[in-house]
Amino acid sequence: MTADELFDQFTAGFPKRKFSAGLLVAYIDFFTELDVPSLGVTSFADFLTHFPRQSQTSGGQRANTLIVMRPTGKTLSLRPFYNEAEKFYRAEHKRFDYPSAAPHATQAWADYPAWLDTLVGLDAAQLATLRDKVNAFVLATLPSQHFDPASVEIEPPLFRLLLEGFDMTSRKGEPSGASFQGIVFGFLRADNPHLQIEIEKVRTGSKRLQRVGDVDGWEGQRLAISAEVKQFELQGTDLPDLEAFANATGVRGSLAVIAALGFADTVRPALEGMGLIPLDVNDMLRIVELWDPIKQRTAVASFVYYATHIEKNSSLKKRINDFLDKADADWRSAIGTP
Repeated sequence: MTADELFDQFTAGFPKRKFSAGLLVAYIDFFTELDVPSLGVTSFADFLTHFPRQSQTSGGQRANTLIVMRPTGKTLSLRPFYNEAEKFYRAEHKRFDYPSAAPHATQAWADYPAWLDTLVGLDAAQLATLRDKVNAFVLATLPSQHFDPASVEIEPPLFRLLLEGFDMTSRKGEPSGASFQGIVFGFLRADNPHLQIEIEKVRTGSKRLQRVGDVDGWEGQRLAISAEVKQFELQGTDLPDLEAFANATGVRGSLAVIAALGFADTVRPALEGMGLIPLDVNDMLRIVELWDPIKQRTAVASFVYYATHIEKNSSLKKRINDFLDKADADWRSAIGTP
């Protein structure tokens, strides 16, 4: 069999035994390492007279792969050469359709006696040429699954940028408390996608609407989470006003959040003692750091929805959109992304 005939036989059988590519390359590298072309042998049987096959591993186990003894007394195994071929196809060139099957492949080394007889009779140049042809065939036949970073559109962490830079205090033309209430709504909406999140305009009156908090999250008829929103720093003198909320959420077994721009020193432990969860901007930031861009996008969209369809306040809507446009542009400029 000539080298070209061997290659044709290999390509014909490749679809059913893809591992044969690595095995063929391993044969070539194995014989090259042993400098077989210099021996002038014409068959694999002749080769074994120079390099006797070992039936046991160095650990005394039955050898399932090709292992030979060098004249120096050291052994050489086919397996490391196959490992390198598999690494070339899968790890280096991302041809993951090439099987990860080193044990099976190297156990099949004796299934190709005609290949072995042909390979030991080729010179070094013929072996190198055949090796290149096999590798080129595999890379051309199997599609690359290389990950292209350019295929991913990087999104800015817009909700985090909102928390870090958006002015949540009252502004002219906007209802007092609306901006922070919208932020809290967006946060809870994105963080609880399994719940139905309800909200009304600021100063609507939760009790009049038979609601519990400013923002309520429902699982069917069960109140799962409720939040009271305070667009100021909560003081100790504000605690009595929260007792009814603590009682209403407590009897329902729901999570009860007090969202505020800040808390005086002794207020956090006092709130926790009432069964309430204090939540300020820094608390939200720590949580949002774990959000992916999609979740952040949901929170931002919810904030915009609140300003547009709940408050229906054009001033707040414009301020949000202006901030988002600038934050997006600044972020992309900073990381060098168009």
